[in-house]
Amino acid sequence: MDKIVYAMDHDDMGVPKLHHYVPQFYLRRFADPSGKLWVWDREKDRIFCTKPGSIAAETNFYFVSMLAEHGHDPLTMERQFADIERDVSAITEQWLGWIRAGEPGEIIPVSEVNREIVSLFLVTQFLRTLDRRSILADFSSSIGYPVDSEDEKRALHVDLLWDEEAVWSYADHLKACVWLFGYNASATSFITSDNPVAFRTLDHRMWLKAGVFNDGSYVTYPLSPDVVLYCYPRKGVFGDERIAKRDCEISPVIFTDELVESDNTAQVFMASRFVISNRAVSDAEREFAKTIGTDICAPQEQTLRPEK
Repeated sequence: MDKIVYAMDHDDMGVPKLHHYVPQFYLRRFADPSGKLWVWDREKDRIFCTKPGSIAAETNFYFVSMLAEHGHDPLTMERQFADIERDVSAITEQWLGWIRAGEPGEIIPVSEVNREIVSLFLVTQFLRTLDRRSILADFSSSIGYPVDSEDEKRALHVDLLWDEEAVWSYADHLKACVWLFGYNASATSFITSDNPVAFRTLDHRMWLKAGVFNDGSYVTYPLSPDVVLYCYPRKGVFGDERIAKRDCEISPVIFTDELVESDNTAQVFMASRFVISNRAVSDAEREFAKTIGTDICAPQEQTLRPEK
């Protein structure tokens, strides 16, 4: 299992101050051979290289002052995330080894307990980011409950993340989906971002930031530059019986550069600000970014329909 390493100095009590909302074990998978990440600041159209410990993080992002006021550990949430990250790092590293050594159509042995752990991780990864915190604050203000201070935004975010009923309902939905693993041997690598769990409509034509975790969209999540995980709802998709037989399969789809670029538009769309990769951003990714917020923000249709 990976050890969680914090990039900033700890405080005088040895408590981590920089909290990652995208885990470092995950970001390290997208580093180049020198161990650096290529980061595209989408807002400023600027590219820079940095270490995995220096991106997708905020100082005291999960520090819950209310717990401290009542004599409890204010970093309980941060420690909970660290626990599940250690498990998911080990689980998915094993999956990556099997997928890279496997053949198209081969079933990966995903246990029920590991499926549940990764489902919970994917849901919390989606809910824990800076992007989600900002959306929550904006929504609260729009319905007449303005949230101005960082403490108020953090408290609102914590309420969501510790809403066990909501979080587990999303996780149960994801666990029940049909999972497919795509292996990419093309010259174009998968990219990721500071908000990496993406949702696409079942016709493949639109990425979504709202209306997610339902039967009208599927999840796409790059596990590494050469492997992507898709989670398809069992209802309303390509024929329930056919797709169900593909659960936990290495997809027979051959990834071309164009297909990978289509998937990569997800990360450009979902990013709060930073698109992250083991290479410089491509012209296709830059061009797609220009369409976000317009009526032409729709990636080219791809074919992930399983064979009979």
